[in-house]
This record gives sequence, structure tokens and C-alpha cells, in this order.
Amino acid sequence: MYSTITNGLSRSAKRRKLRLMCIDLTGDIEKNNEENSPNKYEFADIKDSCKIDYNGELIEFNVKQLINIKKLGEGSFAVVNLTKLEQRSDVIFACKRMTLEDHGNNNYTSQSDLKAMRAVGNDRHPHIVHFYAALIDLTDGQIIICMEPLETSMDKFYPIIHSHFKPNNILLDLFITRLAKHIVLALNYLKSKNLIHRDVKPQNMLISRPIIFKLCDFGICGILKDSVSSTHLGSLRYLPPERLGNVCSYGTRSDMWALGMSLLEISQGHLPLASEPIMSFMAQMKNGWQPDLPLTLNENTRDLLSLLLRHDVNERPRYYSDILSMSSMISVEENPSNDEINLVNYVLDALPPKTPE
Repeated sequence: MYSTITNGLSRSAKRRKLRLMCIDLTGDIEKNNEENSPNKYEFADIKDSCKIDYNGELIEFNVKQLINIKKLGEGSFAVVNLTKLEQRSDVIFACKRMTLEDHGNNNYTSQSDLKAMRAVGNDRHPHIVHFYAALIDLTDGQIIICMEPLETSMDKFYPIIHSHFKPNNILLDLFITRLAKHIVLALNYLKSKNLIHRDVKPQNMLISRPIIFKLCDFGICGILKDSVSSTHLGSLRYLPPERLGNVCSYGTRSDMWALGMSLLEISQGHLPLASEPIMSFMAQMKNGWQPDLPLTLNENTRDLLSLLLRHDVNERPRYYSDILSMSSMISVEENPSNDEINLVNYVLDALPPKTPE
């Protein structure tokens, strides 16, 4: 997944080349918008060492002290490893490494992810992954984002629910509505910071014990301009109908559609039309596809999914507060039940081991 930024160059040449790319990343996030080219965002204030507050302790470290334990996952532009500090096994991060290039999507993704994490990841929002620090690895030409580690992502979690546990309808409904509420709270917080996520999907929803969900991966997070963003990015099977094949604005209602698709996927155990080739999938979505909502969910939860997956963008909720005021969201208790906790523990314990480094 990585493309090396300086194939065939010596280490010293890599360092010189990388320094030429470095510029400033400290501008006001709400004043910069994506119509300015990706090269606007830069990395001069990132160093190969940092000082952070780690659970109340002031810790200073550099990139050479980061020791990979195992791979947690990877995507188009990054790999995430569970990482510890050298001689400090009690200090654990999820470290996202993104290779820098002379140009292209990797740099835009690195810049966008870092800007968004700096804007929201320091605030300790309960449903957004916490950001500790960003470092630059001059040897490998990578930006490293150090975040809190969680247990796993929902794309790995939900298959175990359906293949091993098969919870009763009431328990599955409790799980889905709690997940929905936590992610809506995270998206609403992003909106308050003038941001949209643009890549909402199970892979970017993390879970940890006893049962809390957090949103991660802000690599294509967009800056809102009157609630819309003009770039066409995101995972195709989670894009709303109005975005497929069209150059149109992406707003909060697009994230709502992606959330609806994700919840439907998790509740039924597979993505809708998963076996369809991508062109057929896109054609059906554009031509008025309607979700077949699982009867295992109660009426209030089906109403939520139906609203999020309205084909007409104008029929989806205008604000996240509209979603949070729905009966399915109001019914979510602050503290999870023992049955919910047992479900999460069972599934997490049944997960296959992660890839060792």
C-alpha cells in the first residue's frame, strides 16, 4: 500500500528531499478550505520527537523509541500498528504511518488527517479517538500519528456477532442503537468544528470494553463551507446516490447516508448488494434502490435506518440533533446492560489474533 517517496535515493538524499516538502500546518482550520490545493497544508512544525501528557504523566520520546507490537490494520494510504515505547511497555499507542510523496493523494490524506486530529482529537471527546502526537520519520519518509489504541473496528467485530453469537433481536437492537448514537454524537461534534468526515464506514468505527464506540480515520475529512464540501472522495459503496457519478457537494447528509449503510451492514451481517459488481451496485443506488430493513430490528430502529437511507438527499435529517431526538436514540441508556457488555466481551475474546510484526 505504500509508495516510497524517493526510490533509489540514499538516506541523506531522502532527508534533503523531505525537508523541501515541509511547510506550515498551523493555520486556522476553519479559514482554510479545500478549494486551495492540497499543497497548502504542510509539516514544518512536526519533529522526530515530542513531549506529551500520557494519562497524567509527562513523557518525551522520539521516533526511534517506537516499537511495533502488531499490525492493527491498513488502508489505501496508511498502516496502523499497535506500538509501545522502548523500555516503557506500559505506554501504548495506535500509530498510523503515512508515507509522504512528492505529490498525490498520500500527502493530501496525511495533511487532512493531521489537521482534523489536531482540531478534534485533543478535546477528549468520548466518541472520537484521542490524538497524542504527530512525528516525522525522516529515515522512512513518513508522518506518524500517535493515537489511543482501542480493541478493534466494527468491520472485524460484526461478522463474529452473526457467525458465533447470534444474539436475540432485543440485544442486537440495543447494540445497533448504542453504536448509532455514539457515532452520531461524534459526527455532530465534527460538525460543530466545521468538519465532515466523508469516510464513515464500519472500518472507521472502533469499539472498546466495556462498550464504547469511537470514530477514527480523518484522512479525507473535509472542511465545511455552508455545510457542503466539493471534493469527490470516500469509499464508493458508502457514497450516497447523489454523489455517484456526479460532481456535487458533500455535506452532513452524505455522512448520514454512509452511517445508515454502515448500520444496515452491521445489523444484517453484510453490506447491501455486496455480491454485485461495483458498476451494477452504483447503477442500482442511483436508480432508487430501497433498503430491505431487517425485521430483527424494532420499529424505531428501522425508522432510523429508513430516514438515514432516503434516496432523496433533502428527505434525510437536516441536523444531527434531529437524529438524536428520535425515539430510538432517546431510548439508549447511558450505562450499557450486562447483556450488552457480555456480548462485547464474547466477541472480542473470539476475534482471531492480530498480525504480529
